[in-house]
Amino acid sequence: MTRRVIQLIAICSMVLAAVSVQAAGFGIYEFSARANALGNSVMAGKADPSSIALNPAQLTQLDGTQIAIGASGIYPQATVDIESPASDAGSYDGKSTLWTMPHLYVTHAVNDQIYVGMGVFSRFGLGTEFDKNWPGASDVYKVGIKTVSINPLIGYKVTDNFAIAIGPEIMWFDFELKKKTGHPLNHVYLDTEMGGDSWGAGLALGMRYQWTDWLSLGASYRSEVTQNVEGKIKMTYGGVTKKDTDASGKITLPQQIGFGINLKPMDKLSVEVGATWIGWSSYEELKVDFAGGPYTKSSQYKDTWRYNIGAEYNLTENWDLRASYVYDESPLNSSHLSYMVPANDRQIVGVGLGWHNEHWTVDASYNYLFISDRSGHVTVKDSSADPYIQDAKFKDGDAHIVGLTVGYKF
Repeated sequence: MTRRVIQLIAICSMVLAAVSVQAAGFGIYEFSARANALGNSVMAGKADPSSIALNPAQLTQLDGTQIAIGASGIYPQATVDIESPASDAGSYDGKSTLWTMPHLYVTHAVNDQIYVGMGVFSRFGLGTEFDKNWPGASDVYKVGIKTVSINPLIGYKVTDNFAIAIGPEIMWFDFELKKKTGHPLNHVYLDTEMGGDSWGAGLALGMRYQWTDWLSLGASYRSEVTQNVEGKIKMTYGGVTKKDTDASGKITLPQQIGFGINLKPMDKLSVEVGATWIGWSSYEELKVDFAGGPYTKSSQYKDTWRYNIGAEYNLTENWDLRASYVYDESPLNSSHLSYMVPANDRQIVGVGLGWHNEHWTVDASYNYLFISDRSGHVTVKDSSADPYIQDAKFKDGDAHIVGLTVGYKF
């Protein structure tokens, strides 16, 4: 069995390496089909293996050895209206693509007090792409961020009602940016491609308290993860390479603190409300150092909150119904907008269905995400041209999200 688990982890890690998606900021919160359907309201109530991505202390609720594997598919779209100074300003649609985000979880109860587990999932990702020659290309025409988090955990039941868990989060980070270097008024551009990757590490903590039979509390913390990215930057003009050199950059991914309160007004129904604070202000700018550089893009993100409520009803002995609502604040600073992240505050409604027996679980979910419109100024500045401002409106942003997770208990 151990060999099979290791193979599953390796396969899931390789698939996750191909993941990117459009998100608020560039945070990802699709950790499993059950979690999606409940709007991530799994911080304090009934646990499944994927709950450890939200609250590591949920590990201590899982008996025996359990494995869960699955994926979420996200199909986003958005439109940008651009005004002067570009002569060909107008309405432009970002390219819509189905992004697939796998996940894998393994847990094991060593005894009645000690539990171990590991999750392989993605917490950050971004995929935005426009036509190569659109008027905003001097800011970006393609950007991709991919991450894989490998999170081993150990949990301990301090008492029958109080549990804690801790573990390192080892994160792989990959970055790609394509843009035009130049100015729309002189019509001279260099095709610029930047790319690189790195490994970083952080810490994950969790606690859970079963106050009464009908009330439980949960809280979690994930630290900042600093990524020192090493890669390349290449500039071409008319198919001729003008610059091809090593490049490096640094980005600090945000810390976050989550809370959840779970209520059971009746045996078959549980309702959980929660909130997560995300310290996006750690991401102040994107800076890439290279010979002839640097390239700097100020972001000045602000800290945000994500609020959620989810309900689960045990319809029969083997079937569960789920529903949720999430309000997710955008970290974007109105004075530092960018086409890299054409998004605003998001609202998400979710529904789901779960089937289970003594050994197997199968969960499915559907979420609809819609993004509030936003208007503002995008300042485009690079190392070879004076800055200029485009008036822009981000509108008609939404996404369809489907999830499927299959679990087995030994």
